[in-house]
Amino acid sequence: MQKIWKRVNLPVSFLYIAMQYFMRHDINSCLFCCKNRIMLKKALKTGSKFVDYKMGIAGSIVMAIVIFSINYFGKRIPLEYQDDLFFWSTVAALKQAIYTFFFGGIIMKGAERFATEISRRVLALTLATLVPSIVSIMLTYTVHSMKGTPCPLESTIPTMIFVFPSTFIWGLMNRRKMEKRLAEENNNSI
Repeated sequence: MQKIWKRVNLPVSFLYIAMQYFMRHDINSCLFCCKNRIMLKKALKTGSKFVDYKMGIAGSIVMAIVIFSINYFGKRIPLEYQDDLFFWSTVAALKQAIYTFFFGGIIMKGAERFATEISRRVLALTLATLVPSIVSIMLTYTVHSMKGTPCPLESTIPTMIFVFPSTFIWGLMNRRKMEKRLAEENNNSI
């Protein structure tokens, strides 16, 4: 009986101590104190060198909806997934959303870097489109080939459709922004 009470008592004691702490302190001052905010800002700033957060969020929302629809309303659903189709479609959509947030953000940042760091414009835009797009298609198919996606090939098709134009447009926008900035710097220096 004593061993059982210790197992139960430890989490209860922890909760009691945590409740006492939060009753004495404002929860916002604890979780979002100045030190934690500074650390969070540093982490986000460091991460923004490698991940485009805006494009990651936008892409993850759009792609999750598309992937859920493909897997839920698809015509070629394997028998193993038909009993709990809503669950497996949600799993596929969540995998796509998480993947797109991180890797989509990295892919778009890669397209931006190719477009802005290579001096020849045509080569820069070609590489900004092809390299991130091909990597994205391969990674998307790999993610959906793992267990939990009813239609892995069909789930990769939206990436094949959207990734080429989106990386080209994103690379072109960033290239134009860079060229405009360089032209302004040259005009200011003269």
